[in-house]
Amino acid sequence: MLIRVPDTLRALGALARAVRRRSGATVIAVTGSVGKTGTKDLLHAMVGGVRRVAATAANENNEIGVPLTLLRLEPDTEVVVVEMGTRGHGQIAALAAIAEPDVGLVTAVAPVHLELLGTLDDVARAKVELLEGLEAGGVGVIPAESPLLEGRAVQSGRRLIRFSLGEARGADVVGLVDRAGEGRCRLDVRWLGGSLAVDVPFSARHRLENAVAAAAACYAAGLPMEPCLRGLRSATFTPGRGDEHRVGSWLILDDAYNANPTAMQVALDTLVERARERGGRAVAVLGDMLELGPEAERYHRETGLYAAEAGVDSLWAHGPLAQSMVEGFRIGIAEVPPPGSAVIEKMPETSGLYREATYLPDLGSGLATIMSSLREGDTVLVKASRGMHLERVVAYLLDTPVAIGGGA
Repeated sequence: MLIRVPDTLRALGALARAVRRRSGATVIAVTGSVGKTGTKDLLHAMVGGVRRVAATAANENNEIGVPLTLLRLEPDTEVVVVEMGTRGHGQIAALAAIAEPDVGLVTAVAPVHLELLGTLDDVARAKVELLEGLEAGGVGVIPAESPLLEGRAVQSGRRLIRFSLGEARGADVVGLVDRAGEGRCRLDVRWLGGSLAVDVPFSARHRLENAVAAAAACYAAGLPMEPCLRGLRSATFTPGRGDEHRVGSWLILDDAYNANPTAMQVALDTLVERARERGGRAVAVLGDMLELGPEAERYHRETGLYAAEAGVDSLWAHGPLAQSMVEGFRIGIAEVPPPGSAVIEKMPETSGLYREATYLPDLGSGLATIMSSLREGDTVLVKASRGMHLERVVAYLLDTPVAIGGGA
């Protein structure tokens, strides 16, 4: 059958809305500046243990992907987890009008898409469109102690559930961390009326924050908490968002899919933490963060400074704005060498290591240089905005059979 319509995109949305209305499924929508895809992945695993669940594939979170997710609903689907992204005002409102969510989760507000959205307050306003678009009786889920979100969320008139990794004022769902070993930990989740400690196969802070956010969404949806939390043990994540790969003695942290200043800081913290656990250097291969507007250079300089202060040992930076990262790193290690040379500072005598930052004008020719500089036991983070294509670095490192580089 062929049906002619004046606007195929609007027709797609209308079809998806009709399917959603005919379905008895509970709709959990997830948005946020950082963590929405990882949280969606965790929710898929958690809900899948107790209900028949469908979820957004990969990151199909736009005006085409959201309807396609809803069109995949089967008659027996009980819960659908829908990821929603935005690059401008009104986009989440439009997606919510199609999905008509019962639960709306905002993971965080951070400087993302500022070229189109404007200020951080504008980002918060765009995210709260999800709460305003909830079905009657719907529940909003937001981070506790989030000044940018709190006022607007309350103004939405929806019932709110607040979450926090660590104790926070006003949190309804709290996660407390007890380390259990390299790349794993025990997460103790507490909510009104119950608690459960569960061993999870990840330890990065952003993963743990996403897990607590997902737990809060399960709580808001009225799902049984204990079996949902046990589902964290079997979670699998969309590639390119913090995946860990072992190549000989190296540990590669593949976070090359996307980046913004907040996500960069979280990833750098994770890098340094994992490197210290393993006893080797923390090496960061970073590229530009796109769509940050007129303050882009400042954000990149601050990222380089943060990398130095966090304890990164070696920084490689690529992209038109990457020079600012190198400058920030130089400030952070309190030594500015002549332009064009690597930055070197002697580490404590017990380490025998040096700190350095290098600008890569051409990534292709720099790949072999990066690899040859690696040392036994290094942990390597690769992160940038998607448009920088730093997945090439990950692919290059994973293809090599070499376990020990030549850097001295």
